[in-house]
Amino acid sequence: MDSLSKKIQNLGIHDIRNAARFAQNVIVQYEPYQVDIRRATNTDSWGPTPKHLFKVMRNKYQVPLHLMTEYTLKRLVDHIASRPKNLYEKARKQYVNYGSEWRVILKCLVLLEYLLLNVDNGSELDQVRSCMLTHKHILTRDVMSFRVDFSNDGKMEVHERGIKKKCETMIQYLEDPSFLKRERAKHTKNVAKINQSSSAYSTTASTPAAGFQDPVYGSYDDDDDDDDDDYRINGSAAPAEAARRRRTSAADEQRRQKREILREKIKASELQRKASLKRAQEPPVDLLNFDDMDAAPQPSSYRGDEAPAAKSNLGEEDEDDFGEFQSDSHPQTTSTNTTNSTIGGIDLLDWNGSASKNQTATGTNGNSKDAFADLFSYSKTHA
Repeated sequence: MDSLSKKIQNLGIHDIRNAARFAQNVIVQYEPYQVDIRRATNTDSWGPTPKHLFKVMRNKYQVPLHLMTEYTLKRLVDHIASRPKNLYEKARKQYVNYGSEWRVILKCLVLLEYLLLNVDNGSELDQVRSCMLTHKHILTRDVMSFRVDFSNDGKMEVHERGIKKKCETMIQYLEDPSFLKRERAKHTKNVAKINQSSSAYSTTASTPAAGFQDPVYGSYDDDDDDDDDDYRINGSAAPAEAARRRRTSAADEQRRQKREILREKIKASELQRKASLKRAQEPPVDLLNFDDMDAAPQPSSYRGDEAPAAKSNLGEEDEDDFGEFQSDSHPQTTSTNTTNSTIGGIDLLDWNGSASKNQTATGTNGNSKDAFADLFSYSKTHA
């Protein structure tokens, strides 16, 4: 239901018109060639498109060309007439096609010119010319005197001049066979040039386009029907070539490049995600854990006279002055790893034996170098 509602919301005026035309074709039961002609000569602001012209041309194998020409002329007369035949024609002219009648007339002339220039020589060309010569008065009298009363874009005079110019060209085709012959030859050369340029472009783009006729009339593509696109201008079918051409078109190449770029982006994002996941799995460093610090080996103590030898391993140019000073002041010290209650060989907790020890040390050494020890022993003896 959601998809259906979205489709209904996205419907435009063109979709509504196509639905109405399809219903009209089903109700009136038009023939297939009539449906193609009506689609090529509708009131849209574009066309007739190359697809519409190809579909009209392919019907020559099922329907005689004079019937197709007669129906095109009949449609031309119906839209030129100022007095409608019935109520349906009146409603169509005043409400449905009001302001767009000139488009149907101009498209009918373009379709007739297309038939004259593209049918084969011989019986096919004779059928079209004979039918148009029989109804030549439609061109000379009705079309030449046609007036555009109203146009949606407000360019009535411009459209009138375009219709008259095209009608004069059609009359010259019918009255001058040599002019028609020259124009047909010129048209054939133009089609060959277009095919050659299309083949060159297809070769550079690795697109096989052998024998496919590029459009001559119209500049817009049509999206009404996607079936039966595999017909050449001469009516012969080439489904395999058309299918390969559609598969290897320039649009497919662009889509392939976009897919490659998207694949590279997905691969880069996946690698980045894996790297971040690997970093997240690593254990974090605990800065408050002192267990490892306790397990670390403590630097070994050395005597003052061994300091220069230890320093020589790291570099003799950096000498420890503090080590030399310590060696001079305590030459008899064997280790610096003492208890917390002993400083410089003096037990701070032994208040009774400190004085005698200091005196003995002073007597044996002669001149004590520890001034603080002498002061301490003096204060104890004279207390």
